[in-house]
Amino acid sequence: MEKRYITLSASEEMELKTLKKQGGSERERDRAHALLLSNKGHTIDMLRDIFEVRRATISEWFDRWESSKAAGLMDAPKSGRPSIYTVEEQKK
Repeated sequence: MEKRYITLSASEEMELKTLKKQGGSERERDRAHALLLSNKGHTIDMLRDIFEVRRATISEWFDRWESSKAAGLMDAPKSGRPSIYTVEEQKK
């Protein structure tokens, strides 16, 4: 099986470090962290074990980064019941 890595420029690495620290959800932070680790030489199999996801999931994260950069790592809007709380109430 071919080894696949993500190679980042200095600006992309800074962008992902910021996302890793300030991402909107834990999933977004994990995706950014996985790409940063890949840039340091971690294989997909190593990342699969670290993040406890399927190998295909890591490959999907790589694909999303390659096609859309940071925007591809964000969570898509979820369907479901609207919140009963206002934004101010949610912040509390």
